[in-house]
Amino acid sequence: MRFTILIITISISIVSAQDIRENIFGFATSNTFTYCDVSDTLFTNNVSRINPVVLRFPGGAVGNFYHYNRKGYGFDFNEIDKYHSGKFPKRARGLDRSRMQKSHNQDYILDFIKLAKRTNAKAVLVANPFVLSDNDIILMIDKLKEKSIEVIGVELGSELSNRSYFTKGYTIDDYVVFAKRCSNAIKSRFPNIKTAVVAAPLGKKRGHRHNKWNEKLANMDFYDAIIIHSYAKVVKGKSLDGKMISENIEKTNFAEEFNSYRNKIIKYFDKDYPSEISMYNSIFNKPIWVTEWNLQMSKTTGNTLLQSLYVAQYFLELLSNSNLSSIDLTTYHNLGGRDFSGSIFNFSDNKLNIRSTFYPIKMIGKIFSSNIVKITSKKEDDTYIYTCYDNKENVILSYKIDWSENLFSCTYLVNDFKYRMSYSSSNLYDRADEKGSLELKVIKLDE
Repeated sequence: MRFTILIITISISIVSAQDIRENIFGFATSNTFTYCDVSDTLFTNNVSRINPVVLRFPGGAVGNFYHYNRKGYGFDFNEIDKYHSGKFPKRARGLDRSRMQKSHNQDYILDFIKLAKRTNAKAVLVANPFVLSDNDIILMIDKLKEKSIEVIGVELGSELSNRSYFTKGYTIDDYVVFAKRCSNAIKSRFPNIKTAVVAAPLGKKRGHRHNKWNEKLANMDFYDAIIIHSYAKVVKGKSLDGKMISENIEKTNFAEEFNSYRNKIIKYFDKDYPSEISMYNSIFNKPIWVTEWNLQMSKTTGNTLLQSLYVAQYFLELLSNSNLSSIDLTTYHNLGGRDFSGSIFNFSDNKLNIRSTFYPIKMIGKIFSSNIVKITSKKEDDTYIYTCYDNKENVILSYKIDWSENLFSCTYLVNDFKYRMSYSSSNLYDRADEKGSLELKVIKLDE
């Protein structure tokens, strides 16, 4: 007797929608002005092609130790050594050596102003938490307002719950004293500028110092939003099937390993990230600013198609997934610098290199210049489709991320003709060339 087994594959389609929040499309400028020249039109023109809505200054740890009206970032190394026990003291000295080698004697806020003016971007600033007065942040805001740059918010420090500060004796009580004082000083002068406090990573155990940090801040109401940072960890740790993965991979295993990274990314967007945001919502009930985010900083995944698809999907999920609606500002880390894995623009050998995330981000930027009011998303297996509508329910743009076909595409109209731009490659581990290209195609579609 012969039996025939019929296998039926069910494709699950999930549709959701979310209104547009333009401050999602922001970019951090940490270290950017040490390594990128704002007088270089090749650099500034390419930044303009991205069409950033928000730029962050001075940066994370850089912002924690920035001093206004000094050379470069104005570091006080006694201050840095006193409050930071990690790698930043060494990095800060390296940044300052690079500044001196390049004869940069200007305050980098002047370079930031040039870039913000060139791109017509708004600003979010980071305040130094270790100063005894708040004159610097007030003067920074005054300077930007003088140059007609809109300041939409101030971060009250960056990542101050981290061990690097804790081991130097910095506590939540110290932070509250600074954050209250600084927020009140800002709001007394600039009542329309929002302030945000540093939320700690979610602790796994009750009573963990991170949980105590969050609980204390959650019971206060002097601020407008909370700050978190998000780097999706896909390289180190275990794959979904429990296999250990690391950066020490042989080229013959690239396909297998990158498939594992892909699966972790899909799980991150479908489950892990919405769950994390839901937990923060339950603690704070405040808007969320994600002022640093990227795929986990890694030499393995940096400048690859995998990173590009991740970055494109992150933006689109924020704009379409109602479970992420509490996030109303993000700044991608990082705009430009020396690092390989994170920056859109990388400088090496005195030459501007454009990284793999440039074209996908440029494609996403069309949303913010197209009068889009709503984006819906639909998932079918490992393919995500995002549809963008104007206020008359007309479809203006559509995007597709196909993790099975290693593809990101954007369909758009030009003079009533429909075009499709696609960014793809044979393998997720393929790296972009120095101009940011993998397989970049633009085709005119038949009606």
